Amino acid sequence: MKTSELGGQVLHDWIAKALGEAPGTAYSTSWPGFDHLIEREAIHVAPMPGKGGVWCAIVVGRPGGRLPEGRGPWQEGPNPRIAVGRAIVAARYGSEIQDS
Repeated sequence: MKTSELGGQVLHDWIAKALGEAPGTAYSTSWPGFDHLIEREAIHVAPMPGKGGVWCAIVVGRPGGRLPEGRGPWQEGPNPRIAVGRAIVAARYGSEIQDS
C-alpha cells in the first residue's frame, strides 16, 4: 500500500508504530503535542495553493530525533495532520508499506 493513500484507523496505527507509541490516538483529528512534534522533528507542512489548498508535508529530521534525518518524501493530505502523519510513516518505512 502507498503511504500517500493511508487514512483512517490504518493511518493512525502506522503513525503510532512509526513514533513508537501505543495505538489508540486519532492522529488525523486530535493529535496531542502536534505543534511540538513539528518543531522537535523538523517537519515542514504547508497548504499548497497551486494544488487547491491540499496540505503537503516532509520530515527533515534532526540529529537525535525519533525519525530519520533527511529521509522523507513529500506527502499530501486534506489537512495538516494527515499530511504530517503520512510523511512520518514514509520517512520511517518508505513510500510503500506492507498491508497490515
